[in-house]
Amino acid sequence: MDQYDVVVIGYGPCGQMASLQLGQAGHSVIALERHPQLYGLSRAGHIDDEIMRTLDRVGAGEEFREDAVAWELYDMRNKAFGGELLMSLDWSTIGPHGHRGHWIFYQNNLEMALNHRATSLDNVEVHMNHEVVEIDQDADGVVVTYRDRKTDEERTVRAAYAIAADGDNSFVRSQLGITTTPGNVGPLQLVIDTVQKHELDFAFDNGQFADPERPGCLFQLGKTHRRWEFTLLPGEKAEDFTLDRVWELLEPWVTPEDVEVLRHPVYQFRESMTDEWSRGRIFLVGDAAHILWPFAGEGMCNGLRDASALTWRLDLVLRGLAEPTVLDSYEGDRKPNMQGWTDFSREIGLPCIITDPAAADERDGFLKAVQQDPSLMPPPTIPGGYTAFAREADPLAGAPAVQGQVRVDGRTGLFDDVVGRGFQLIVTDPAVLSGLTDDNRAYLETLGAIVTAVVSSSTDDAGAVVDAEGTYAGWFGEHGRAAVLARPDFWLYGSAADAVDVNALVSDLRAALAGSGSTGAGANGTVVSGAGEPTAAH
Repeated sequence: MDQYDVVVIGYGPCGQMASLQLGQAGHSVIALERHPQLYGLSRAGHIDDEIMRTLDRVGAGEEFREDAVAWELYDMRNKAFGGELLMSLDWSTIGPHGHRGHWIFYQNNLEMALNHRATSLDNVEVHMNHEVVEIDQDADGVVVTYRDRKTDEERTVRAAYAIAADGDNSFVRSQLGITTTPGNVGPLQLVIDTVQKHELDFAFDNGQFADPERPGCLFQLGKTHRRWEFTLLPGEKAEDFTLDRVWELLEPWVTPEDVEVLRHPVYQFRESMTDEWSRGRIFLVGDAAHILWPFAGEGMCNGLRDASALTWRLDLVLRGLAEPTVLDSYEGDRKPNMQGWTDFSREIGLPCIITDPAAADERDGFLKAVQQDPSLMPPPTIPGGYTAFAREADPLAGAPAVQGQVRVDGRTGLFDDVVGRGFQLIVTDPAVLSGLTDDNRAYLETLGAIVTAVVSSSTDDAGAVVDAEGTYAGWFGEHGRAAVLARPDFWLYGSAADAVDVNALVSDLRAALAGSGSTGAGANGTVVSGAGEPTAAH
């Protein structure tokens, strides 16, 4: 049978991202998708700056941004028309990863951008309309049998590892007998996706109308699509919402002359988390591992985080640069972070879907009071960072790796684009790198790591990496650290206090990848940072 490094089961965004990252790392990948073509419709509609940085990492960002829209302002009102403003958030700021913090898009365009990159690689095979019918594993690999749904012909392949990105109804999860723990169940939600027939302009746009008579929201899906959502009221059923009923709900905004309705499914808000994220050599990512309410707009984002967190580990193991034990920390990194997003999504969603008038009045009064005194709003439950594979007792372990604008020999751009990606050892004082031994320098070179100083903007030396906007000087100064060591998925393994410590930092990474070092939470065992700027809506 044919042999691959990794078989990816499911070829939605998470499977595409995993296939692409592994393929770009030089590994042989076969991706199997039971449907005959890409889904073609939008489910996700929002990404944050971390995911935009990830799209740039794989070369899909430019194509994605051709249609995506940077989200400027998020408003919440208590009625769609003539309602009072309850909350307004400026979403035009740059996030810690160097991009605008919030983007809205049409999912098919994202999938096309990822697919174009993945299928351009000779070492990545994509088989649409092929359904996995059996999966097994032994100590050395995974055996997958799949069926051509057009011809019924079956074929068996072998791989070192398998990634199950086959969605909420995961065949692989079922076959492995991995159980899930359900969480909170919410109301039914009607989702109406449309394509514009001409440019649309609404006085209240890209926000939430928390109207107890019919809670809902509307926002763009990129430059040419629109989405409305409406919470079903007590006693209403999914079958009540025919196309005629959909047009009745849309009538205050649009008519068939303005938009074409592409789909109008009814979903139920619910949460679930698998009790295991892997079994042997088989790993779960995306909806196969977790489901959350949609209000943070982070469902697909977290699936892409899964793919990024898993693939750098698989890459090192497949190249013999890390022991397979590094894969054990995948769940430990991702599961607590995912639980944080699950809690956060529910926390910000519950006030949006109130249908009891008295409760809505109480909410409105509170939010209007917050406008006068923001200190009345309790801090949200921000998702924590990654601490399962991070330097023990390090004050920055598990925090996001900040990215800023740099200049090298007259070229200015984001650090990843100008200097490079992968493991990144960054200092602001070149003298700090003097602490590295030749052996540790050679080790970082083996990893393909970027090792550089980001220096003051007053420096004009040839080849110098200049801190174009002071991002790194401010960040290092705020935390009082001399060096940071970032993982390929843009989270910090750890930091160093001085030139001596920077050598210890690299030695700790070597030991952790060799399976002989300890990793753990940040200082005092606490999570030190969230996953970037919190979001408050889809």
